[in-house]
Amino acid sequence: MQQNLFLPSGYHLEFWAAGDGFFRIDIDGKTVWQVRSFAIHPEFFKYHHREACEVTIVTNAPDAVLWAYGYQPQTVNETGITVFEFSQKGILQRTGAEIEDWLRSDPDRPALHFSPIRHWMNDPVGLCKIDELWHLFYQFHPSGSDWGPMHWGHATSRDLVNWRHMPVFLHPEQNLWRLGATGGAFSGNAFRDRDGSLMFFYTERLPAYDLFKGYREIQKIARPDRLMIKAEGIVTVLEERPDGVEHDFRDPKVWWDDTANAYRMILGASIEGDPAVLLFGSGDGLDWQYLRPLYRAPVNFRQEGARAVECPDFFRLEEKWVLVMGFVGHVEPRTRRHNLLYAMIGEFIDDCFVPDVPELQLLDFGTDYYAMQSFEAGGRQIAFAWLFNWEYRKPEGSAYSGEMSLPRVLSLSEDRKRLRMLPTIEVDDHFAAAPIVEEQSGKFSLPMAPIEIRLSGALEGSKAVATQGGELAFEVGVAGGILSIRLAQDDGSIHYVAELADGKDLRLFHDCGIIEIFADGGTVCGTRRGYANINPDYLEISSSASTRVLERDAKRCCAAAR
Repeated sequence: MQQNLFLPSGYHLEFWAAGDGFFRIDIDGKTVWQVRSFAIHPEFFKYHHREACEVTIVTNAPDAVLWAYGYQPQTVNETGITVFEFSQKGILQRTGAEIEDWLRSDPDRPALHFSPIRHWMNDPVGLCKIDELWHLFYQFHPSGSDWGPMHWGHATSRDLVNWRHMPVFLHPEQNLWRLGATGGAFSGNAFRDRDGSLMFFYTERLPAYDLFKGYREIQKIARPDRLMIKAEGIVTVLEERPDGVEHDFRDPKVWWDDTANAYRMILGASIEGDPAVLLFGSGDGLDWQYLRPLYRAPVNFRQEGARAVECPDFFRLEEKWVLVMGFVGHVEPRTRRHNLLYAMIGEFIDDCFVPDVPELQLLDFGTDYYAMQSFEAGGRQIAFAWLFNWEYRKPEGSAYSGEMSLPRVLSLSEDRKRLRMLPTIEVDDHFAAAPIVEEQSGKFSLPMAPIEIRLSGALEGSKAVATQGGELAFEVGVAGGILSIRLAQDDGSIHYVAELADGKDLRLFHDCGIIEIFADGGTVCGTRRGYANINPDYLEISSSASTRVLERDAKRCCAAAR
């Protein structure tokens, strides 16, 4: 394959490749950059073009290029990356609206939920807002649609809804594919220091050969370059684990504590086998000392398979402190759900978290809402989570794997005993809601588009069943004060249920197999991700509550945003 392209001055081309073949860039018949031979394992390459002119790209193995994009640093925050797709026919380039049109051409890709252009995505990380720009970083494997060596992908938005895809922000400290290992740049948070400087605390998992034991995790700081494109100035700030802590030691959340007049950090871990959240302190943000466990799970969690706490979050909300935790490996005996997300509300006094009640609040009864991260912006606590079905994998052939939840705003219930989660106002503002049916139950044909169902009033006895070609897509119902959800792939061995009490409101979003439910003012939430019958064409609702079904027109709003 050989193709001529005009590249502007300062242009960057970045790509991952593996397999037999070479890659060369010529100017006026002379080679200015080349890879003589790709390795059998993926490797990262970058070319910096110095002067505006035409170049010739030559390769005998276009299929060896796994992921490629280009950008100009001075304009990428406005335009996003240009995706390069290599084939025997040449190089196809897509930028901005062309990328979005291509993504929407996939009938199985959700329209309301962020997803990567290609390859594997999991946890949201480093979430922040800088001036008017929202930044979504995420765990990313750039060379395949399965989990692998972790990088930080990056996207930006001006409205929390329409996203521009950006260059990969953060790489592992070494090529783990070459070692046949996993690991890399794991989860962490954005932290704005008192002088206004921005930094990202994160975990680096060093080369790992077993997913369940024997790995080493250390904590690092990365600072963004002046254009927020790449991480730089990376330093290690914490390597030593406290006594009783084995390999799980990750996912920092850092803040400045006015009461202590010092920095504070929590990490997810386990102590002598009990899932735990650990508290650390520092006077300068660089040298950290272990203070104490902030939380240690009751023994039943260890007995029920929980290996550690992952992705802990700890933040002040309406004069209270909220702790959010995921228990990896845990299987709830009664329902057989696993890897559930929990919250506790209380006080933070003298470096001790004192919960108001000892019971954990289940944050999402569906299990597919995981690794939630929240951040404060403009007086709101905003959260995203990774959507992932732990029971079933995405069908073969998809260009990508992994989506983000809708952005949610967090608040406390009126009695300040429960955490509430509801879609941010941006979801309503930017996805037009065209009524399909108003104020009645019944049977309805559905469009090939996202929908929202709203029930208002007595929910007991309500049921909504969606089908595709006569086969079940999803079923949601309330019976005996229990809210439940069932997808086409569910075999009944796991029960996705929550106590609803006397809740009188419910919102359900469906988007190509993603279901997000918000009930009882957002104190009861349930998220599922299915892969069968994901484009239902028929809906039947039976309820004494007032009923509305809305088509969420993402296409129209995306066009307006341009």
